[in-house]
Formats: sequence, structure tokens, C-alpha cells
Amino acid sequence: MGTAASNAARYCDRLNTVYKKIKLRRQHLKEAAKISCTHKLTAVAGRILAARGFKAGNALENFLNPTLKQGLPLPADLLNLEAACELIKDSIRLGKGIAICCDFDVDGLSGGSQIHHFLKALGAESRVFIPDRFEDGYGLNRKMVQEIARRKFGLLVTVDYGTTNAEELELARGLGLKTVVIDHHHVADAILPCDAFINPWQRGCGFAGKVLSASGLAWYLICGLKKALAKIAPTAIDPRTYLDLACLGTICDMVPLTGANRVIARRGLELLSATKRPGLIALKNVAGIQYEPSCYDVSFAIGPRLNAAGRMVHADAVIELLTTDDSLLADKIARRLNRLNSERQETESRTKEQALKILQRDYPRGDLPPGLVIWDKSFHSGVIGIVAQRLVELFYRPVALMGMGNDGLYRGSVRGVKGFSVVEALAAVSATLVKFGGHEGAGGFAVRQEKARDFAEAFMLECEKRLKGLDTIPCAEADTEVSLPEVDMALVDELRLFSPFGVGNPSPQLLVNNLKVIDVKNLKGTHLKALLSDGTRFISGLLWRQTEHPALRKGARVNVVFRADYNTFGGITELQANLQAIEEA
Repeated sequence: MGTAASNAARYCDRLNTVYKKIKLRRQHLKEAAKISCTHKLTAVAGRILAARGFKAGNALENFLNPTLKQGLPLPADLLNLEAACELIKDSIRLGKGIAICCDFDVDGLSGGSQIHHFLKALGAESRVFIPDRFEDGYGLNRKMVQEIARRKFGLLVTVDYGTTNAEELELARGLGLKTVVIDHHHVADAILPCDAFINPWQRGCGFAGKVLSASGLAWYLICGLKKALAKIAPTAIDPRTYLDLACLGTICDMVPLTGANRVIARRGLELLSATKRPGLIALKNVAGIQYEPSCYDVSFAIGPRLNAAGRMVHADAVIELLTTDDSLLADKIARRLNRLNSERQETESRTKEQALKILQRDYPRGDLPPGLVIWDKSFHSGVIGIVAQRLVELFYRPVALMGMGNDGLYRGSVRGVKGFSVVEALAAVSATLVKFGGHEGAGGFAVRQEKARDFAEAFMLECEKRLKGLDTIPCAEADTEVSLPEVDMALVDELRLFSPFGVGNPSPQLLVNNLKVIDVKNLKGTHLKALLSDGTRFISGLLWRQTEHPALRKGARVNVVFRADYNTFGGITELQANLQAIEEA
């Protein structure tokens, strides 16, 4: 690490002195005992479920053993799905092409791939259009609409955007195009000028608790199309075979893994483990996934490689990868995505270091404001969202990061903290912006150069206002307190019944009080490993991506919150505590 990078890292370490507070969920011991008895679970598992608000009965049984029939709402309940299917059916019947316009992230790409593959399998004319992150930015754009009209397509279908593209949809209407919008971002009160609008956030809908990803909504469209096309284009294609694609966007877009999303993710992961799609097989191979994939594998191995194309060049190759039947082509594309992902990681690291240097320059004493706005013309537009998230994790406050686009506009990404709505904050300062979009936890925007400072000042004031009353110190919330004898390999296996884990359904967190720190080791200058004991039993604790902690000293007494797991190394498997928070006992 160079001198500038070292200085930035030291500055970061100096500021990042607030460690997670420990909280314990409210315990419901009577209900916990009932859950354990009724569902044949251990006392620890019963306490965790009760603390998360579950009660013994059918709803909990559906959580533990989710099925498509019991866990998913009916397609007929999705507002405007029937109208969208009729428009697609009319296009197929009249021999008109269908243009699918999707976003360049995993959610849009996996949603667009599902619809494109299904239509192609029916013999319908279909083509996918993806905006260029660097030339076009996010969302539907006039150039794309004009090209679709010039190519004589009859129907335009958006996936993962469209809700804020009233102007472009009006243009499409004027050019004679029918339009279907499939989106899950927040809806304004204005009526959208499209022929069918599928978005659970619109008034009168609320489908699946308003939390489906765009890829989940695309899967529902396929379910609807299967029924709607039964007479004019009967097919033996089972919509359930698309759940391996639907789960990618569901997991990577960080929607809550509860209700319908959890069913899609769980069943999709099962299908992904035995998928026949050459593209997904090739992706798993380059990512080194030779086992049943988890949410972690999708989020941190498969997802980044799919995103790499749109972040570094263009995302067209991803559609080809996810829809091809050619194994050799799939291997070639997957290897290319793997190389692009390595480039992305290097670019991300450089951008993060530069952002930290700017913070050090602007706030030398470390008196950071409630919201951070950092911009530089050198910032790569493809990684600013990831870097913004890394800075949120470091400093636990909303972060907006901006880099210069090819069109001379600053293009930014925003990430927030719990309880802070990114899209609402952007809407509040929209007078300074050219355009914006997003949802609760993340958003994007464009701003003119001369307005960049105006935006920064307005956004920081908005952060100060919105963070009042919120807990701005990160915390680890334990589900239950346990003793070390209660934590064993069998418990780890049992708690995996609660998976897939993610937003809205985190991995169970256990609190153990008054452990003695027997030993502490620094692993490769990156992580800490501690041996902890209650006086009789021992457990190894891993503190990831942190090289020191004030409470973690040899001989000290600590309370810890951890996620129980086991680790195999050198042929030996041992119980492991992935430490989430540590405090002096």
C-alpha cells in the first residue's frame, strides 16, 4: 500500500472508533417453548423464532418448509398483469416484435433474461435493449425509444425502471409504440403514460407486501403469459424452471427475504444448484462454486460477475450468457465477466482510497457531517455505488458519491442507513438534480457540474433533518442469549432451516456474556481470531475485516454477539463464532 493509501487508511481507522452496540431482541419465553414443542426444535431455535415475532402454527410451518403453493400470492392478484399479458399476446398474434428494456444490474438483467428466453422459446420476435451506464445513465432514454420505433417493434416492455420515465413513455406513445412498465421503485402520484403498469407500489395494488424485486415481477409475468397464451401459443414450458434466474435479482437487489421473496430465493437456490443453463453452470465454475450455492454465493460471487459487465463496459453479454444454449459460448462469456470483475475490484479499491483522501482533505479533524457527499471527475461511474456502500459501512451515515459521465453531467449513487429513505431524501432535493430514482436503501441521480455544490449542501441538510431521532450508532441485535454448551454443530445445522439469509431475514445472532479472551491473533493483517472460553468450553471467534478492537485483549472479559458456523481447514472441522459485536463484560 502506497503512502497516500496508508494515510487514508489511518485516517479511516482514526474516525472509525465507534463499535457496534449490543442489543437483545425482546424475549417471549412462553411462545418460544410452544414453538420448540410444536415444531420439534431446540430451545435456542424456539427463542430465536419467538423473538422475531413468530408463533407456533401454520405460518411458521410455511416459513420452515416454504412451498410455492402456500408461500406465493396468486398471479391474478397482481394489478395490471392481465392487461400486460394481453398486450404481449396481441403482439405475438400480429407478428410484431417485442422490445425488452432492462436495467444493467443483476435485477434488471435476470428479469429481462427471463422474459426474453420465454418469448424466444415460443418463437416470438424479442430483443433486449440495455442503457449504457456511461453514455445514457440509468433508466429508459429517448435514444433507446427512437431506435425501437425505427426497428418497427410494436411493444416496448421495461424491466426494473420506467416508473420515473414519463417523458420517454410519452415519446414512445407518440411514435406508435404500446408500452408495459414492470418496476418496483417508488411511485409518484402522477398517472404514468403507459398501456400497462405493473408496480406493487402503485395505488390499489400492494401485491406481495410491495417488496418483490423486478426479477420476481418478471417471473410473475411469465406465469401470467403461460395462461394467457395457452390458446394461441401453447407451451410445455414450466414457469418454475425460471426461478433460478428470478432468485438472482431477488437476492442481489437486497429486497427483504421474507414472504414471497423468501420462497423465490429458497426454491431458486435449490434449482440453481442443479441448473441446466449453460450460462449459470459456467458462472458457478469461474466463481469456484462446486456445492449447493447460498445467498452469500449469489451476492458475493455470482452477482458481482454479472454486474461487472455493466459497471465496466456494457451489459449486453449478460443477456447472452443467461439465455444461451451454447456451453462453449457460455464458458467464453463467463471467463470474460470474471476478468471484468477483477478489473472492477481494482477500480473500486482505487476509488475508495481517493474518496478517503478527499474526506481527509475536507474534514482533517474528523468532524464528519451527518451525510457525506464526495465527488471527483476521476471517479469511475461503474463502482461509485459499491464504494458508497463501503463508506456507509465504515462511517454509518448516508453517502452520495459522484463521478463525471460522458455527457458532462455528474452521475451519483446514494446509499443510506436503517430508517433513512434514500429515494425520499433525493426527492426532497430534486430541484438541484437533472433526474433521480431509487428506493428505500439505494438510489441514483444526475446533476449538472455547476449544481454539484448546491446538491451537496442540500443533501447534507436533508440528512441532518432526517437523521434526528434515529440511532446513528450501528448495533448488533442478538436474537437470544445462550451459553456455550448450547452452541454445537447440530444447532448450526438446525438454524440453517431459517435460510436463505439476507435483508429482512438475517442469520441468527447469539449473545454470550462474560467470556474470557484466552488468545488473540492477527490473520494476514486483515482479520482477528480470538480464542474465547466460559471456563469450561472454548470457541474460536473470527472478527472479519478488522485488525484491532479495544475490548478484544488477552485476559479480558467480554460479551459477544456472533453468528454460529463451522469451518473446515486442513481436514479438521471446528465450530466457529463469526463475531458481530464485542463489548467489555
